[in-house]
Amino acid sequence: MAKISKTNREAVIKDLKSNDEAFALKAIEKIKKGGDATYINDLLKALVDTTDTGIENAISQLLFDLKDKEAVEEIVNQLANPNFADIRILMLSACWQSGIDLSHRLPDFITVASTGNYMECLEVLTVVENWEAISNQEMLENEIIRLKAYLSESDTPENDEMIFSILEEMEKFVVQ
Repeated sequence: MAKISKTNREAVIKDLKSNDEAFALKAIEKIKKGGDATYINDLLKALVDTTDTGIENAISQLLFDLKDKEAVEEIVNQLANPNFADIRILMLSACWQSGIDLSHRLPDFITVASTGNYMECLEVLTVVENWEAISNQEMLENEIIRLKAYLSESDTPENDEMIFSILEEMEKFVVQ
């Protein structure tokens, strides 16, 4: 895989942001072949800004196919970014589709579940269901307490069932 040189990076980003589908798709293909985690933010911005279905689909597919841990970690870093609120469901989906263990990022996912909508909660549940273990028991216990507190004060009954399911999944990871 040939890395994209620093001098070509600007041109690739310019093409990615282009309203011309052909240029944007070519840039997405270059990023797919030679990009790294530093392109995640640009891809997410392009996804938010585009109205072109072809570009949307190409970026989504690239995110769903990610197998680079640093790139997926960067998606998790951006979950709280309000600029990406409209694509958070897609970002969460990319996290579980990557197959990468992100259990150490449990607090980030719980924040999304406790502040998000029903579909975001569903995606967080799917993320958690795909983990085999959570090694940091203290973090796990803290997040269980946090979710129980959320449920006791919840004013979003439409999310409560999903939150309860997330809680049940998390409790499976508690080591006795």
